[in-house]
Amino acid sequence: MSFSALRHFDLGTLRSFVTIADAGSMTQAATRLHLTQSAISMQIKRLEQALGLSVFERSPQGMIPTSAGEQLLHFARQMLALNDEAWGRLTAPDFEGQVRLGVPIDLLHPLMPKVLRAFSRDFPRVEIKLSVANTYPLREQFEAGQLDVVLTTELEPQKGGKVIRVVPLLWTGAPQGNAWKKQPLPIGFSSRCAFRRPVIEALDQAGIDWIDIARLEGVGATVAMTAADLCVSADLMPAWLLGNELEVIDSGERLPPLPEHCIILYCADHPGNRLGQILAEYIERTYA
Repeated sequence: MSFSALRHFDLGTLRSFVTIADAGSMTQAATRLHLTQSAISMQIKRLEQALGLSVFERSPQGMIPTSAGEQLLHFARQMLALNDEAWGRLTAPDFEGQVRLGVPIDLLHPLMPKVLRAFSRDFPRVEIKLSVANTYPLREQFEAGQLDVVLTTELEPQKGGKVIRVVPLLWTGAPQGNAWKKQPLPIGFSSRCAFRRPVIEALDQAGIDWIDIARLEGVGATVAMTAADLCVSADLMPAWLLGNELEVIDSGERLPPLPEHCIILYCADHPGNRLGQILAEYIERTYA
């Protein structure tokens, strides 16, 4: 093959392509990339013309990769990851030290591994010390200066907190379980779970009798009791729960709707927490 016959992918176009595939629309991708929709549309048009292939199907459900698009998506992710790693290693400040991060277990998956991987790639000499607990203990540790960055799930932010996403709170139970049909309704929450109070308030307002079968300690205990069909609970339903131990309860109108919750980011705002502030930026970009 002669040099003139070589063809090259434009990484900016591939980044737009991947973002559209993840977001499902050009409008959302443009917002995430801080580009105009027309600019992204032109990138995809040129990409398809260069390949002689369609990479997206336009449907009422959004932009869906074609068979060729799925193949390209596989390679595009690898190419962008390698590009970002090389760029990060060569241009990142030579930071070193430790940053203390607190995350509730229901926010660990599927996004936090991506955050930690990207941050560690760009700052290989920085140690991340991860603490996993319920929202209230994490916020207390943050306020005591024991953590530099904290994610929480709350109805509204406390002082210094920044809302980075609003998500639904859903009833959860054992797959094909019957606990949600019992009267009074058995509920199970860890003793300091942020979801316990809004769930009880929703039940009381709906006039539904309930019983707290156990004041459990830790999310793991809650998952075990709920998966055993001994009680119902509520969660933001991360990917690791769906199709595994728990499932969303489809009760019709038997159980009341639950209030949306905020994913809130707290970061110590002082010069000595520069590493924490950088990590917070990675978290905000990924979760938003």
